[in-house]
Amino acid sequence: MSHANPHYDPDWKTLHDRHDAERRRAEEAMQRLAENGAMLSDAYESAKAEFDRNHAACLATFKMQHATVQEYAEWVFRTFRVDMQDWEGGLPIPQVDFAMLRTIEDVDTAWSRIHTVVSDAAWERRHRLPVGQPEGLAAFSDAAAPGLTRTWRQFSGRELYPGGYAPGNGVRTLMTVDPRADGWHVCFMHDSGSPGMSVTNAIELLASAVYREACAIAEAGTPRARGLRAWFGRGRVSRPRAALLDPWRFHFYQHTPPGQSSREEFDRVALHFADGAFNDPQWIGYPVVPKLIQAARFDCALDAALQGQERVAISHAVQGS
Repeated sequence: MSHANPHYDPDWKTLHDRHDAERRRAEEAMQRLAENGAMLSDAYESAKAEFDRNHAACLATFKMQHATVQEYAEWVFRTFRVDMQDWEGGLPIPQVDFAMLRTIEDVDTAWSRIHTVVSDAAWERRHRLPVGQPEGLAAFSDAAAPGLTRTWRQFSGRELYPGGYAPGNGVRTLMTVDPRADGWHVCFMHDSGSPGMSVTNAIELLASAVYREACAIAEAGTPRARGLRAWFGRGRVSRPRAALLDPWRFHFYQHTPPGQSSREEFDRVALHFADGAFNDPQWIGYPVVPKLIQAARFDCALDAALQGQERVAISHAVQGS
């Protein structure tokens, strides 16, 4: 179905040419004034304003050339092409159904959306780490490994600070857990759109929360383990607690995807354990990133973040050990 373009003007070219001529005259005036050192004069500002006004009018005629919104959409996507190459990593290119576009503004929004997605992907590709398995690291090498889980997880302030202080936003992270013979390998990736703390700033809190929760799940002996709040809410029970899991069997990592001003990083985070918590983090960077880790955010659906899967990664790993 086609929708009429309310901006359509069959005489658009006459209008364009008139404003183009005025634009050229203003540009020539600006050049003469600049050559005479008068760029700070009122005359120069007036010429620039005239140039800007006519330039905007010329650009506006782009939307006057097409009788329907669909014709305009075809022209925009044909004229202003976006590099739609097959991006490694499963780039979700937005699809556009021209028949569903009802206004000129819809067309501009659709093109801008695709341009942004592809431009961001191009930036990411230039700033990615090479894909490969770090030397000496067996974890995160097999996406089909038994017990391996990946899920978006929202750690609340109460889970991070069980002692009382609990900032409102907590931390949202994509968590990959790979249980191996030497223990549990846990990788955190920050959600760049989250208002909470970054994984980097909260790495000690996250590691400690994972450890506490794993101990609670191991003691409960069931995948339907209660959350951290319920675990601490039990208070000082009379019966002796089950032996806690060895903290040295927990291995932590951080994945930082490429950002607007940063390159991709994949680090092992060495932590000291004392008084029931991890501290003193040291980041040891790897020169490559496992494909499983780099692709995790594309493979793990965002909308599964808070729908009953918050503790799946830890509970599956502990129960399967």
